[in-house]
Amino acid sequence: MSRRTVAVLIVLAMVGTVAFALAGCARKPAGPTKVRIGTVPTEDALPLFVAVEKGYFKKKGLDVTIETFPSAQERDAALQAGKIDGFMGDLLAAAMLENGGVDVSVVSIMMGATPQEGRFAILVPGNSPIKGIAQLRNVPVAISKDTVIEYVTDELLKEYGLKGSEIKKVEVKKIPIRQEMLVAGQLQAATLPDPFAAVAEKRGARVIVDDTRGANLSQTVLLFRKDFVDKDGEVVTAFLEAQNEGVKAIKDNPAAFQPLLIQKARIPTIIARTYLVGKYPAVQVPKKADVDRVLKWMSAKKLIKGDVTYERVVDQEVQPK
Repeated sequence: MSRRTVAVLIVLAMVGTVAFALAGCARKPAGPTKVRIGTVPTEDALPLFVAVEKGYFKKKGLDVTIETFPSAQERDAALQAGKIDGFMGDLLAAAMLENGGVDVSVVSIMMGATPQEGRFAILVPGNSPIKGIAQLRNVPVAISKDTVIEYVTDELLKEYGLKGSEIKKVEVKKIPIRQEMLVAGQLQAATLPDPFAAVAEKRGARVIVDDTRGANLSQTVLLFRKDFVDKDGEVVTAFLEAQNEGVKAIKDNPAAFQPLLIQKARIPTIIARTYLVGKYPAVQVPKKADVDRVLKWMSAKKLIKGDVTYERVVDQEVQPK
């Protein structure tokens, strides 16, 4: 055998070895894709916790962690710092981030596809002489300024006939303190979301009006950083598919997930036994009219610039087929 022949055989053997090694690497399964989600203690995120507990995310090849933050400010800061990939929040938070130069993509409603999903209520103390909406004219309603609470208060009272000049507000930023002051009779009226509204009712406060009828004023949404969606759109789609499985599991047997709801949303003991699991929508983006209403209110208050639009904030490309 000539030296040239031997050399050729050696080269061929080396090529075969490298090809085999590369093939082996290609066959090695990739690990699950990590997705980090933030939320505050709320019932709205229940389908995501169900999807974790039931293994729906794992089946899609996702390693999902959900971190609960004590406040929306801390959750938003975590997104800006890149510590989480997305979060469950509201449209105002999404628009504020976009306006501040943090590009986000709203990919689904979590709660609020219909007015009946989720509730904000304007309540008065049990001994209040106020019996109807008209009597809220020029009565200070406790809210947290520049938040979904103030937005719902304004839009709800206008829907029922109050003029902007007749809507008075006083700021009590922290919801638990607002609830306590209302029940103690230290406020004439206050806007609260569930479960805080339900707790206040249990302790004697009365609901004057809520947002479960009429215009669909409030939605909670799932959003991701836009760079995450642009890079890993297929991952987001798989995430949403698993979310849909969580929604279906809740729909099929809501009572089975009441303990998980009480734990994750930190439902107070006073109402825990009677607080029912709500209805959750299938994955869908919010309607343009609902988003535009929020953006119009925010623009009027100079919270955002005019270039924050539905098309910039909402991403329809990653929806499950």
